[in-house]
Amino acid sequence: MPMHGFTDAYSTYSMNQFVLIRIENDDGKIGYGEAPCTVTVGFYGETLESTTIAIRNYIAPALIGADPLNVRKAILIVNQTHGAAFLAKTGIDIALHDLAGKILNVPTSTLLGGAQRATLPVASEIGIVEPEQAAKESIRLVELGFKVIKLKAGNNAETDVKNARAVRDQVGDEIELRVDPNAGWSRYESLKAIKELTKCDLAYVEQPLPRWDLEGLAYLRKTTGVPIMLDESVWDPHDVIKVVEAKAADLINIKITKAGGLKNSIDIYTTAQASGIPCIVGTELEACVAAPAKLQLASSFEDLPFAVEFTELAYQNMLLDKPLKIENGCLHLPGGPGSGLYPDMKSIEQHKVAV
Repeated sequence: MPMHGFTDAYSTYSMNQFVLIRIENDDGKIGYGEAPCTVTVGFYGETLESTTIAIRNYIAPALIGADPLNVRKAILIVNQTHGAAFLAKTGIDIALHDLAGKILNVPTSTLLGGAQRATLPVASEIGIVEPEQAAKESIRLVELGFKVIKLKAGNNAETDVKNARAVRDQVGDEIELRVDPNAGWSRYESLKAIKELTKCDLAYVEQPLPRWDLEGLAYLRKTTGVPIMLDESVWDPHDVIKVVEAKAADLINIKITKAGGLKNSIDIYTTAQASGIPCIVGTELEACVAAPAKLQLASSFEDLPFAVEFTELAYQNMLLDKPLKIENGCLHLPGGPGSGLYPDMKSIEQHKVAV
């Protein structure tokens, strides 16, 4: 479905795509999952078509007859069947947790260890634009209710700094700012840009260097004194251990899709927590049931020092049976079993494409 244009260091997005997964048990209860396919080829190397084929031809047949309450065993079956399909695994994982929650009549957060909070602060991103447009976008986001803004960067470090200055001048000191170059800066550019960005009172800089350059990221932490969040460098708990050993991060951005589901996201969180590194939950421009699942995940974190990313609320229509409304910079955890919200099937039918 069409979306407000959005650009990051990987690509420009003008259309949202996702695969809706439905898993039914013998009693007729249904779990819904979403495989977000908007941020695809540039980051994951997967597409709407490849995700659909992975589920339809490989994963779904392997899950027929599995115990819907043994979520961990079902996810093991998925990994053994098609371990590399991150988008497909994410949608199946969300659907499995949703179904188990509905069978047990508990929210997904209970399956993840229990909700630690009922409201969660949320953030939105601004894509890569010119400084004047970034300032205008910041006004729009504040009017929508966001109190935290993350600026996408990585194409030109000088422009990135100008964007941050323009937004800070526009929104004043009350709005939290973050900058994310998506691994698009060099070490030299990072040192120079971060020095200038300290004047903008940033909460942190996210993944300025490529995922493999842990030595460079550790050097930036030590040299600049600005907190460094890592995203691309962390896909699983093993990556967390490498980051800790390299002293390369102050924070970790967990994305459900990058982790391959809620179960793996929790594994990353507990590994980071054991090492004293806080985490946030990031966005993949979720459009349907993955959005409330993201709230369920974030609510289960004992420590959540920064706002959860919900850029999707600013750039597209959500295909859910009930709206997600920002109140005082926060979203409320949905009630009810499973993810807490259902797909808006009428709207989905209008946008459905055959694959």
